[in-house]
Amino acid sequence: MRQLYIVFPIALSVASLASAQLDTGALLERAKARWTKVPKKILAFYYGWYTAGSWRNVDEAKKTIANVTHYPLLGPYNSQDPKVIEQHCRWAKGAHIDGFIVSWWRQKDYNDRTLAMVLDAAKAHSLQVTAYFETVPDRRRETALKDVLYLLERYGKHEAWLKVYGKPVLFVYGRAVGEIGLDGWLWVINEVNRRYEGGAIFIGDQISKMAARVFDGIHTYNPTGATAGKSADEIRSWARETFRRWIDIAGERRIACVTIIPGYDDSKLDRPKPRPITERHGGMTYRVMWEEAISANPDWVIITSWNEWFEGSEIEPSIEHGERELKTTAEYAPKFKALSPRKPSARKRAISEDEIRILTQAMRGKRVALLPGASSEALWMMIEWGIEVSPLTWEQVVDENVFNARSFPMALYASGEVYRPTVHKQDDVVEALKKYVGGGGTLLVMPSEPMPFHYDETRLKEPTRGAVNHSVLLGLPLAIAWEKPPEKLKLTFVVKDEKVLTHLPKQFPFPNAGDLRWRPLLPEKAKPDANVKTLLELHDEHGKSHGVGIGVVSIGKGRIVYVWFRLLDIDVGEGLVFDVLKCLSMPE
Repeated sequence: MRQLYIVFPIALSVASLASAQLDTGALLERAKARWTKVPKKILAFYYGWYTAGSWRNVDEAKKTIANVTHYPLLGPYNSQDPKVIEQHCRWAKGAHIDGFIVSWWRQKDYNDRTLAMVLDAAKAHSLQVTAYFETVPDRRRETALKDVLYLLERYGKHEAWLKVYGKPVLFVYGRAVGEIGLDGWLWVINEVNRRYEGGAIFIGDQISKMAARVFDGIHTYNPTGATAGKSADEIRSWARETFRRWIDIAGERRIACVTIIPGYDDSKLDRPKPRPITERHGGMTYRVMWEEAISANPDWVIITSWNEWFEGSEIEPSIEHGERELKTTAEYAPKFKALSPRKPSARKRAISEDEIRILTQAMRGKRVALLPGASSEALWMMIEWGIEVSPLTWEQVVDENVFNARSFPMALYASGEVYRPTVHKQDDVVEALKKYVGGGGTLLVMPSEPMPFHYDETRLKEPTRGAVNHSVLLGLPLAIAWEKPPEKLKLTFVVKDEKVLTHLPKQFPFPNAGDLRWRPLLPEKAKPDANVKTLLELHDEHGKSHGVGIGVVSIGKGRIVYVWFRLLDIDVGEGLVFDVLKCLSMPE
């Protein structure tokens, strides 16, 4: 019996600071992964954990089970009964399902043995099977690696194991993602690809851009947190908007999955009430989700679930619903599989290929030092444009022979709120960055979280440790303005230098969703010897300024360029990064 674990993209908070510590070199290695023209697949989550003791207070006459919402057509079965597995495979094949994602917990347990049986049965029906990696109990990445290698070495070459371009596929559940974090899975994936011949493909249960950088594809297990209590029409509207967003977040080079459910009802379990129940609406919930999935055209459609009876999300035939959901699957599956492979987004690029070529030529010879922990969209734009970046360690940053304005005219800080201020002696990183700027270097501060240089990395081990707020020490006068914007204000970004920000509209609104923590640059707080040039400012409807979103602080011979983090992941992001780099790369 699984615990409900619903994953949605959420704003990073102080509690999730570890996300800023992803290994940049490892991320650059992951950036080489390209998955395009992926064959269409329809896969269903499968649970092989049922035993006689799983079903509580069975009343065969009344067809009820105390801990299950619906009653299986096969009755309260044993998951290791070959006849049951055989019937499941026949049903799935008849509904045009390609295969199962089988719940897996640990080596040589009941679920592991069931997985082996399902693989053998699936082979006979030309179905494909993979494992749903559920947990890392001791929260050690080494344990996750050991278990993943066990799965791949024991089953990965099985004829029925799910493969893409010859590589075995593994799904990772949100609980397991959280137990060792994205940084842990980044390490595991790179180690697997180094140790396992041919490598593997990992589909992570987290809808976020950073998860799409780490994994080869992304999905979510269960959307009932968003669909609970909605009518069929409301579910359709939600799915129409959300499925496309999930695909956009996956991006053009990762496997994009859309998860559909027939309904959800775990109210018979001993869980805190009220429960997030998604009504089936006489089968319409499943139908509208299928229709919107087909319209969105993901790479894969994932069904939650084949047989999670405890949560009432099964499409396996039941006494209550018969084969209704199987017939619906059989109706829509061929329509989905008839679609052409997913094409790159039709969104209009802010910049042309010619402009990119001119920029990369201008950047040639201008080495860009990449400070540790980089993960913001600015880094990925530069990689996609072919601009070479050189990842440095903090030890290299404090070595003036390595890190200086002569060797690296530009340095990119694309990390979050956490960094390492001390290597050998107190705050020597701060001093190295100040010396770099004073000596003529350009420090690009394009972060992935709202307040760069705000926490010492020791905070990851000591959560109660307070902020250090070193941006001020560097000469970057940032302020904590708000966590959410005042409700009554209409906020608009205004371009103050149209000669530099040529690809941005003259005015555009402040974001209305996601992480809205506003951390502006305040020119009036700059040091007396600094000069601040405002490129983009935030105004309200009365014309009052609420600080600078893009600005250049000149200090000594160098400068610090600051971009508020959310500007990088909205529509203007590509244009503004291009404009800033173009301005900096051209002769003054």
